[in-house]
This record gives sequence, C-alpha cells and structure tokens, in this order.
Amino acid sequence: MKNIIEKKITSKLNIYYLKITDTSHLHHNNNCKNKHFSIIISAYEFNNLSLFQQHNIIYKLFFNYIPKKIYAIQLKTYDVYQWNRIKNKSLILTPCVYYKKIFN
Repeated sequence: MKNIIEKKITSKLNIYYLKITDTSHLHHNNNCKNKHFSIIISAYEFNNLSLFQQHNIIYKLFFNYIPKKIYAIQLKTYDVYQWNRIKNKSLILTPCVYYKKIFN
C-alpha cells in the first residue's frame, strides 16, 4: 500500500520532499496492518495554499481508499518555502493513541 500511496501522490504533485511511513504497528488492532500511514510532504502546488487546502489535495487522492484499504492518514504538509525554513527536518509525528486506553 505504501508504494500505491507514493505513486498516487507523485503522479499528481510536483514533489519537493516526500516521506511515507507505515505506522500500523503502533496500533492495538491487528486487523489494521498496512492501513495506518504518516505522510510528510512538501510540494510546489502547496505554495500560497492554506493548511486546509494542502490537506484537502491529499485526502482527495485517497477518498476511495478510506476506510477499506487505508484506515488513517496522518499528514504534515508544507509548501517549499516552509520546508526550507524548517531547521529540524527529522520531524516527529504525534502518535495515535488507542481509544480504549484513554477512556476505559
């Protein structure tokens, strides 16, 4: 699934930086293997767009995949200018927390 995600994104966007990570192993439910992904992306098309617009571009690409093939996508999107300003490019994504651990 990771390769499919990469191909879909690179076929539609002019990518400056892209990192896709399968985070399924961080989740309690074993039925979700290869269904949780984090995506860090910088694309030229994101220049002068709001964060909402940037995320919307990505989510539209995977509308038909959610929730059957992809259960969750965690996004960090940047335009090229923002990406070049980031000093620490080893970004840490906020981990998902299993629902029952919080509320039970």
